[in-house]
Amino acid sequence: MMPYRNFRPNVFFKGMSVVALALLLFAGCEEPGIVGGAFIDDEGNLVTNEFPVKEMTPTSSVSYSGRLDVVPMGHYSDPLFGEITSVGLIRPDLNSITLNRIDSTEQVALKLVFNGTEYGDTLSTAFFDVYEVAEPWRGKQLRYGDQISYDLTKKIGSFAIAQADTAVLPMPEDWIFRYNGFISDTTGGTDSSYVFGMPGFAIVPDVARSQKMVFLDLGTDASGAVESETTRLYSEDTTGTFQYQRMADWGAAVQRDPSAIQPTTSYKAMNTFEAFQKIDYEFTRESLVSQNLARVEMIFYEDTQLLDGSLPGGHVRPAVTRANIHIVDEGDVGEEVFASSPVFTAVKDTSINGFRFNLTSTANLFLFDTLQTHKYYLTVESNNGLLQQTLLHGPESPDESKRPHIIVTAIE
Repeated sequence: MMPYRNFRPNVFFKGMSVVALALLLFAGCEEPGIVGGAFIDDEGNLVTNEFPVKEMTPTSSVSYSGRLDVVPMGHYSDPLFGEITSVGLIRPDLNSITLNRIDSTEQVALKLVFNGTEYGDTLSTAFFDVYEVAEPWRGKQLRYGDQISYDLTKKIGSFAIAQADTAVLPMPEDWIFRYNGFISDTTGGTDSSYVFGMPGFAIVPDVARSQKMVFLDLGTDASGAVESETTRLYSEDTTGTFQYQRMADWGAAVQRDPSAIQPTTSYKAMNTFEAFQKIDYEFTRESLVSQNLARVEMIFYEDTQLLDGSLPGGHVRPAVTRANIHIVDEGDVGEEVFASSPVFTAVKDTSINGFRFNLTSTANLFLFDTLQTHKYYLTVESNNGLLQQTLLHGPESPDESKRPHIIVTAIE
């Protein structure tokens, strides 16, 4: 039996955020029980109460698709999350220290390295054509749904990705000549004219022949051994010496057809913020059975039957392994969720195919301050470019055991 501890806020928690106190309403637990019921153990000192999540309200935002961890590219028709087509966008840097003016005897190529993650038919081959982009763009300004034009008369090459994780495209002499003009410019102000004069490359999926998405790895280091292992422009001279140039900018022009299965009792959560959930609950201070809280949790279950049943054999989605809770009381919800770290994070519990938010370490704080009203939003993963998405059972789920709920365990 745990010893009784009577927390005094003025002594132990002076200065703690009121927001933190209110947040302990959220968490998750695996113990079974009837919502609204209670359990007392053999010694009569543990009491567990359950309370329902009242409502999940679908929310969406047009978030950013540039300068993320990876670049999605390809085409896939997902029956649950819609048909998606993504054009990858990259622009080599102009760092003349890393890559000097290119000599006519050097071989120049664009090396595209993929991270091995697939979304769609893993047994298929994805086909791409690479063109020069026809308009200026900047990764930090790109958003999902944006379209960037490319010049069909300036084709760099084509490639296909099956099981391989790398594609190499030799660069045309005309492009090398124009690039040399920028890389050797010492007059200053080169960046802006380069963005407008040579906006980069568009990696365009052949929609008719492709049924999967792949993800371009940009790397994080500008020098060293990783140069040959991540996406780079490189040159090789007659002695076999290589020079590597990283990408100055990157992103994706992602289009999604919203016509897909729309579940009535389950709710979509997508790391692109095209779908996430506002959470409403019924919980009051009077609900607590003791001033010694042993555990306060909230749990959400994945709708694995619909998730798995909507995919043909050999087709996969990037895995979702983490869910988050954000607090946004005012302002643009999408911007706040994208820019801020989650207040609580839950790693997927594979034994229950769900996410449990555990606030035990701060639960007792709730007893010593006024309950505040805050707006809570549930998201999955982070907007990292991987197109991770899942489906969660809602409060109306026909399977009552999978409905989201709060569990409070206290010592009486």
